[in-house]
Amino acid sequence: MNLFVNGVGKLKFSIYLTVFSSKHPMLNYIYMLMKNEYIDTFVCSSPFELFSNSFDEDEFDYFKAVLQSHCKNVFFYDSKLRSIHILYREIECLRVKNNTSIIITISDELFKNTVKNEEIIFVERLKLLAIEKKLTINLLIYGQNINLIKKTFSQRPDLCVGYSTLENIDKNSYFYYVYYWGLDSGMRGESENYLTLNDERSFVMQSERNKEQSISFFSVDDENTIYISQTAIEYDQKIVDSMICAPTNKELEQCLSGISKSTIVFGCSQQDEVRQLGVKIYRLRKRFGNNIKIIVREMKPCLRYSDEMYLLQAGINRIIHFGTQFSRMLNAIEILRGQILTRPLPSSIDELVNFGFKTTELNGYVNNNTFILHTKQVIKQIYFSRTEFLLIKLEILPSINPQYYLNVCNIKRKGDLMTICDDFIYLFLQGVRISDLSIALRNIFTLPIHDIFLSQISFTTSVTVEYELANIIPEKFNFDVEIKDINTINDSLPTSPQFEVITAQHKPLDF
Repeated sequence: MNLFVNGVGKLKFSIYLTVFSSKHPMLNYIYMLMKNEYIDTFVCSSPFELFSNSFDEDEFDYFKAVLQSHCKNVFFYDSKLRSIHILYREIECLRVKNNTSIIITISDELFKNTVKNEEIIFVERLKLLAIEKKLTINLLIYGQNINLIKKTFSQRPDLCVGYSTLENIDKNSYFYYVYYWGLDSGMRGESENYLTLNDERSFVMQSERNKEQSISFFSVDDENTIYISQTAIEYDQKIVDSMICAPTNKELEQCLSGISKSTIVFGCSQQDEVRQLGVKIYRLRKRFGNNIKIIVREMKPCLRYSDEMYLLQAGINRIIHFGTQFSRMLNAIEILRGQILTRPLPSSIDELVNFGFKTTELNGYVNNNTFILHTKQVIKQIYFSRTEFLLIKLEILPSINPQYYLNVCNIKRKGDLMTICDDFIYLFLQGVRISDLSIALRNIFTLPIHDIFLSQISFTTSVTVEYELANIIPEKFNFDVEIKDINTINDSLPTSPQFEVITAQHKPLDF
């Protein structure tokens, strides 16, 4: 663990690659490097305004203070880079001081349009530069679409002396995985570490989670035992002998004791049950460890994508969706036998609940500034739950007053926002995959999208969303309100003749 905390013993002439799923864990890693190593040069592939666009005031001040006090040379690219080839040429021109350590941060957006093996060529050139100038290069790559990058570099151990990944579990808890790490004392192999961030923004090693639990193992053959709520069983459904039933989810949780590998099945029939159900699952997972199997059976079609991700964070093994036969659920339980949950849990129930419910305080139309600020905050929060989101840019027809678009817009889901600029309407949708966008837009607008907008652009990653938020015109349209439900605003607006909707009348067929 010393290899991470203090960075002592890193090799010159070498590259240490660390990959992050978002910018914010990378920032804390940068602070750690600068405080514990002598970093001569910091290079960022983005302009400063765009890189710091998602920072709040405290984070902005702290970031600048660390750079000023711990790094002699700081470079931000002055416009949006188009290729990593250009980035390398810029790094070459910096004339980095020999025999020093440097940090290079790169967004995964820069790798999107690369030709085959271009990222490999880039790192190979950096490696030659490290040898020529006796540099220790800390190469930090961040973004939500880093899976292909991780795969590429994991297959080329000759490129880097050290390779690791760092991901948030929640706001102050991290999972740090080291593939390999070279020091002057020798090569370290694979390791997994759970870290917390203290008040000084320094990483501290956590103790193993399952060691914190005192678990009894007195159940006899509890691998075959299934504890199930009656709310997860259809009326008149015959159950197997290995099942122990409780009338409700609450009573099921209360009756459990001394289990180690059993299966627990909860039922869910209403969307408003999800929050408390996740708390129950989290408590059981913390109490009994990672060998138990926890299943949620959807008895009515009530679970949204965001609800499923929330339950996943709480510690479930599987969701059995509505319409699945009871016998097929038993097959799913059989498949789970012998498996161990390896997903890290949030550090507390409060952190868990924040994943799914802290981001839904607003919905409907908001003014430009509120839209920008809230979207930035929400992206930070929902990153922890690995839930997808979308920023949609819709180009307004030139002959239509933007205000009238509110008459055909009906945002019902909490957390979904809309704002209006000169020529565009922006929507921020939480818990929506790009594959479900067309359905979401049909539910929001009463008229077909292609009839009322000139164009549509989607932004799916935190980096691209931050870039686009900078283009929103502040306070262009506020309708004399700060925040209101969009349907309330509609009541006060005139009806536009362009958007008059004539509905078909239902009549029986004559034979």
